[in-house]
Amino acid sequence: MQQETFIVGSREFTCVRMNAFAANKLLMRIQKIAVPVMGSLMGAGKGLGDIDVKEAAQVIAANLDESIMENIVLPLFAESKVFSAENKKFVTSGTDIDQCFTVETLFDFYELVFLVARFQFAPFFQTLAGRF
Repeated sequence: MQQETFIVGSREFTCVRMNAFAANKLLMRIQKIAVPVMGSLMGAGKGLGDIDVKEAAQVIAANLDESIMENIVLPLFAESKVFSAENKKFVTSGTDIDQCFTVETLFDFYELVFLVARFQFAPFFQTLAGRF
C-alpha cells in the first residue's frame, strides 16, 4: 500500500492509497464537484499538476453543501486512513476533525482535503484528461 505524507501548516498527516472499489465509489459521489473544478481549471490552461490549492478551493467552495462532509470527506478520510501525527489519531469523524483543527486552522483542514483527494484521484483524472 502506497503511503503519502503531507505537511499542512506545521503539522504532519499521512494517508494511504485507497483500493479500487472504494475509490470508484467515491468518484461516483464527487463527480458533481470534480467536473466543475476540472472544467474551470483545465479551461484556464492548467494541468492537474499545476492546480493551485487556492484556485481549487474557490471553485470547490462554490459547489459545497452540507452533505459533502458526510458523503465524501469523511468516507475519503476513512478509506485513505488519514492520520494526524501530532494528535496520534486517525481523522475519520467530526470529533477527530475538532481535535485536529480549530476555527483558526480551518483552511488547513480544506487544504488537507484537497491534498488527500489529489493524491487519491489525480492519476485517474490525468488519464481521463489525456484521453479526451
